[in-house]
Amino acid sequence: MRLTSPTCAILLAFAAASLALGDGDRLTHLDEFSDPYYVGLDTAKLVTPQWIGEEGVEAAIILSIDDMRDSAPYEAFLRPILQRLKAIDGRAPASIMAPRVDPGDPQLAKWFAEGVSVEAHTLDHPCPCLQKNDFAKAKATYDGCIDLLTTIPNYRPVAFRMPCCDSMNSMSPRFYSEVFNKTTPQGNFLQMNSSVFMVFTPKDPSLPLEAVIDEEGRRRFDKYVPLDRNFVNYVEDYPYPYVVAGLCWEMPSAIPDDWLGFNAFGPHGATTVRDMKAAIDATVIKKGVFTLTFHPGRWIRNDQVIELIDHAVARYGGKVKFLSFQDVQQKLTDNLLAGQPLRAKNGQDNGVRVADFNGDGYMDVAIGNEHLRQTRVWSPEKGTWTVSDFPTPLVTVDPRGSRSHAGARFGVLRQGGMASLLVRNETVAGLWHFDGRSWIADPKGLTGLEADTPLFTSQGGCDRGVRLRDLDGDGICELIVGNEAQQAVFSRSADAQAWRRLPLTLPPGATIVDARGRDAGLRFVDIDGDLRDDVVFSNAQRYDICLYRSLAEGWSRRYLSGQREEGSPIPMIVRGDGTNNGAWFKGGHMYVQNENTGAALPNHVDFRSYTGFLRVAK
Repeated sequence: MRLTSPTCAILLAFAAASLALGDGDRLTHLDEFSDPYYVGLDTAKLVTPQWIGEEGVEAAIILSIDDMRDSAPYEAFLRPILQRLKAIDGRAPASIMAPRVDPGDPQLAKWFAEGVSVEAHTLDHPCPCLQKNDFAKAKATYDGCIDLLTTIPNYRPVAFRMPCCDSMNSMSPRFYSEVFNKTTPQGNFLQMNSSVFMVFTPKDPSLPLEAVIDEEGRRRFDKYVPLDRNFVNYVEDYPYPYVVAGLCWEMPSAIPDDWLGFNAFGPHGATTVRDMKAAIDATVIKKGVFTLTFHPGRWIRNDQVIELIDHAVARYGGKVKFLSFQDVQQKLTDNLLAGQPLRAKNGQDNGVRVADFNGDGYMDVAIGNEHLRQTRVWSPEKGTWTVSDFPTPLVTVDPRGSRSHAGARFGVLRQGGMASLLVRNETVAGLWHFDGRSWIADPKGLTGLEADTPLFTSQGGCDRGVRLRDLDGDGICELIVGNEAQQAVFSRSADAQAWRRLPLTLPPGATIVDARGRDAGLRFVDIDGDLRDDVVFSNAQRYDICLYRSLAEGWSRRYLSGQREEGSPIPMIVRGDGTNNGAWFKGGHMYVQNENTGAALPNHVDFRSYTGFLRVAK
């Protein structure tokens, strides 16, 4: 029975968030166009032993300082910290986020020799970066910083941090899709971002109560989230690297950082340092990464940073490894990804996917490019990788070297929760099921998979809008296709070993991709709190919210619908030029951050509640 009270429905959805996706949808993050906030407590883990490459190391710490323009004051502030790090294992791994540097500054080479890295922070430090209706300016300050750092002799930056990401909503899905995942005018690009924050909560049963409840009886880390500015740039209970929009490693930064501590308790606060130590402890329990964002002296002293180092070394010894962002990128590539980075040499998709293929709660890896086809499955019991072949390319490369998604779609199609892989393009067609070690071809894998004409997952290098999602919550995915020519939903019959077309489609006019294979503005979101995916569709022409009823009736309850005009109740997800508008869905709200909301709306975001959508519809 469907809930009729929107408020009760959403409360129920929050209380049962772990059930909302279920095992059947654990691979849908691979299909997200751009969502930096999809991870959480129920997302498969990527623990440090999976990528660190050093026996006995269980957690990592990254010390990253922001805003350097002149090296001299940073050398003075960092020197005691670097000397303390060198006393541990002879290196001084730390990362400096720099808006502008002199590429010929001799201090840079001295730092590099010690293990320090210098990373990108925009040329001009705009807060927020996307603001004042000027997208070109935002991209130029990002691109210019990367191109400047690349002129440092024998050096290439790998990481980025968005200015003011700890104090305002400066992050946006638009940034990932339209800035980070592109290349600069000189063809440069980065591999890693550290601009989304992470908060530990009492919802994690693996953490002892004292880790998440402070000595005053408060939730230890929530008190740092600045509610007065509707700060939403964070994820919960996920202290691990994760992939955003296919090409970006996100290294979430710990809450609190020094500014969040200053905002709550003033500069150099002992309470903040105490809680930073507790965050290190929680990170070690989770076998994750503690990324500290800090600044030179204004809000935290260098002796307090050394106090954090001393705490980690005294309590955990060799179980904790201090790293720079350069170190992390290299170790992820070498030890997790078998030498294949997320981005190819031209910055495009390198055919690497990180997901939990066997359903054990740990991330695995699939690689399918012109250099390597490999499946890598992690054994948490043995602490080793099991390596086998991968059956199909995940990217296609044309004669000019341009790369595109080959249309491989992952989902759960059989009882037991193992992944399946479906692809049909001009050169490859098939369905494979993972058995825990290998991908087994299904000889009848495409039987019945037609909607007037055969379904292609990719055609001419274009996405054809095929997705695998568990619509009815039984742990098995249905297949949805939504493009300009085909609208259909199929279920997989294990007994008949064939696809069966169901009596439903996506709502009329709503497609997953447009005729050019671009994001058309459709998102699957549980709007009414019944733990089933509703459809939100919004682009430059129209908007719709259609609520899901059942496999028989589909998304037949059209709640909000209309042509785009000034003041439309649902902001655009995709713009008229096909670019991402910066929308995401989190905690019962739709948020939008872009150059039109930055410095124009309170807290730089447009946000609408799901209950507000339902209220407007009535």
